[in-house]
Amino acid sequence: MDFSALNKTLALTPELRALAVRVGLGLLVLVVAGYILVFMSARQHARLTGELADIEERTRRQQALLPAWASIAALNQNASLGALSLPEPEPVPRTRVYLMPERLEHMARAVGVEPLEVTLNPASMGQDPSSIQAQGIFSGQLEGVRELLMSVARMPSLARLERVELRAVDGRLELFLQLRIALAN
Repeated sequence: MDFSALNKTLALTPELRALAVRVGLGLLVLVVAGYILVFMSARQHARLTGELADIEERTRRQQALLPAWASIAALNQNASLGALSLPEPEPVPRTRVYLMPERLEHMARAVGVEPLEVTLNPASMGQDPSSIQAQGIFSGQLEGVRELLMSVARMPSLARLERVELRAVDGRLELFLQLRIALAN
């Protein structure tokens, strides 16, 4: 075999240079297009998968609360008017309002609910001088939480419930209450 034909040197002509530039630009465009199609879509997929997992977790938590809400709604529809009647308003003397967190804790323990934190907000009297805001976080089973809500609703010193939140936490319900207590002059 004669390999003498392979021993030739390659001379770069202007046409070959133009062809090399075109091939280089073509490869560059292919690399950029590949990056956009593969890596950007993979990153978008990872972001969407994370958001979907967050939504599924929130949905799971809401579904855990659904039986509790349905039970409370059914019990409220079946409750007699006598059980829901409110007592005559009896505001708390301003000199004894500091005892209200302890009273709310006692009410919670009486129905089997654990008080996690109960506080008064003295700054709230700037908005309404005839009442003071109290907040509490309680943990317990559905029946106890329902009874606590009913007990708080029957408090003679209750001016209004401002906020009620229920969360499912480790097989129990966590109740957040924000209420206003009427103050006597």
